Amino acid sequence: MNSTRVRLMGAVAAAAFALGGCGTSDTDAKTPVAAAPPPGAGANAEPTAEKAADPAKVGFDDEGYACGLLTRADVETLFGGPVGDAEPSSVGASRFCQWKTVAGDPWVFLQVGTPSNGADTEYAQLRKAFKEAKDIPGLGRKAYSYYHRGETHVYVRVDDKLVKVAVQYIKDRAVTPEADVARVTTLARQVVGRM
Repeated sequence: MNSTRVRLMGAVAAAAFALGGCGTSDTDAKTPVAAAPPPGAGANAEPTAEKAADPAKVGFDDEGYACGLLTRADVETLFGGPVGDAEPSSVGASRFCQWKTVAGDPWVFLQVGTPSNGADTEYAQLRKAFKEAKDIPGLGRKAYSYYHRGETHVYVRVDDKLVKVAVQYIKDRAVTPEADVARVTTLARQVVGRM
């Protein structure tokens, strides 16, 4: 198994403990999450797969919530080609969704959740852990991007939630790091706008 997939699986496991009510510390949670929709929000969000659902209709408690915050068209625009079905999942107070290109690389990962230690505390711990991250003004209450070889992440603080939008690559990325951060930020803005 390659190191990118191992990091992604480790991040999901860390989120499961951090957001499942077990609490976190500066060292055990590296993955943020996001917010419940206000009444009537997300009315224009298209489901990305049969399991995906309109977040305004299902609410945060539904496993398909995160998959309803991005459309298949959003993800296909990002990659410039077709993607497979959205893959929803949930652990504790986190909702996840993943899309892969038809070839299986790269893929988009979305996490939305309510941290057990509070969104402000979790956001601060994560921001501190990624010293090379850059703040993104005008997105949610607070947001930052983090670029690393093989992956680009955008973390956003929204109400009592944290959102993580990430693009991970097994092979080489086809765009510059700056362009990748810009396009992942665009996805994050779409997610926040539909919450």
